[in-house]
Amino acid sequence: MASKTSAVAGPFDVFEDARSVLASVRVQLDRPRGERPSQPAMLDARLSELDGRLRAAVDDSGGADPTDVASLLELVYEASELRNQLSERELFERLEVLTRIRESMQQLHECKTPEELIEAAPGELCRSCGFSRAMISRIRGSRWVPEVYEVVPGMDPEEDAFRAWVEHTEIPLEHMLIETELVRRRMPALISDPLNDPRTFKELIARGRTVAYVAAPIIPDGRAIGFLHADKIGREPVTADDRDNIWTFAEHFALIFHRVVLVERLASQRAQLRDAFAEAEHVFDDLHDTELELTRTAYGAPTSTSPGALFLPAESRIDALLTRREREVLELITSGATNVRIAEQLVISEGTVKSHVKHILRKLRVSNRAEAVSRYLQMVMRDQEQAAR
Repeated sequence: MASKTSAVAGPFDVFEDARSVLASVRVQLDRPRGERPSQPAMLDARLSELDGRLRAAVDDSGGADPTDVASLLELVYEASELRNQLSERELFERLEVLTRIRESMQQLHECKTPEELIEAAPGELCRSCGFSRAMISRIRGSRWVPEVYEVVPGMDPEEDAFRAWVEHTEIPLEHMLIETELVRRRMPALISDPLNDPRTFKELIARGRTVAYVAAPIIPDGRAIGFLHADKIGREPVTADDRDNIWTFAEHFALIFHRVVLVERLASQRAQLRDAFAEAEHVFDDLHDTELELTRTAYGAPTSTSPGALFLPAESRIDALLTRREREVLELITSGATNVRIAEQLVISEGTVKSHVKHILRKLRVSNRAEAVSRYLQMVMRDQEQAAR
C-alpha cells in the first residue's frame, strides 16, 4: 500500500506544476493579435521542460490510478498543443512585423527629399517594429551625430531632457565602440546589457536609461552613412527578432534614401542644363537681333565688346566661367563655410565638394580658397560696374 501511495504522489506533484506553467502560457497567447507574447523563447523552453517531465511521469506511472494516467496524457497533449500555438503565434507576429515594415516603406516612398526621409524614419521604425523609442544618426567623419529622436507618446517621462541632450551631442567613432564595429562589419547588433558592455557609449546609456537596445547601420551604396537605434523602454527587453527587424528596416530605408538622393541630384542637373540651354538660346537671340552698324574705331582703341563677349551677356561673366553648382559652392566658400557645411547645405558628399573646389580653383587660375574668394569678388564688382554703365 505504501508503494502505491508513493507511485501516485509523483504524478500529482507534476499536475500542480503543469497547471501553473500551462496557465502562464495561455495568458500570453490570449494577448491581442499584433502584440507579441512576452519572452516567447523562455515560454517555449518551459513548455519543453514540462513536456519532458510529464512524459517521464507517464513512464513511471505503473500501478497508478488509470484516471491519473489519463490526466497526465491530457497534460502531455496540452503542453504539445500550446507549443504548436506558440510557434504559430511567433510566425504570425513575425509576418505581421514584415507587413508593417512594407507599409512603412510605402509611406517613406512618399517623401520627396532626404530631409523628409530622415524626419520620418524613426517614427515609422517604432510603428512597424513595436519599439517605444528610435533614433537615426548620421556619420560625419570620425563621429556619429544623432539627427532625429522619436518616442511613442507617454512611454518616456524624461523625453524632453534626453531629446535636448541628443540634439547637441556628437559621439566619436572610437576603437572598440559598438557603432564602430557596425561600420566595419556592416551588420546589426543586439546589446542586451549596455551598462556592463565595454563597447557602449556610457553617457548615452545612462542619460537614456537604456537596459537593452538594437542598432543597425544604414548602407545605401556600399558604405555606412548612419545608424538606426531602438529599444523598448519600460517594456520587455529587445530580442534577436528585434535585431533582425531593425536590420530589415535599415536595408529597405537605405535603398529609398539612395533613390531620393539620386532623384534630387538628377533634378538639380536637369535644372542646370535647362538654365544653360535657356541662356544659350537667349544669347543667340540677342546675337541674331543685334543691328549691324558701320563704324570706325581708332587704331588701338578698345572695342566695346570682344568677339567672345558677343556670346556672353555682361551680367553673366561668372556664370559663363563656372557651372551653377560651382557658383553655389563658391558663394558658400565666400561666406566662410567649410567643406562639411557646404556638403550639408547642398546635400552632396564632402568628396563632391572637394572636387568642385578643385575645379573652381583651376578655372579661376588661383591656388587656394582665399585667392578664389578675392578673384570672385573682383569679378562680381566688375560685372556690377559694367551693368551700371
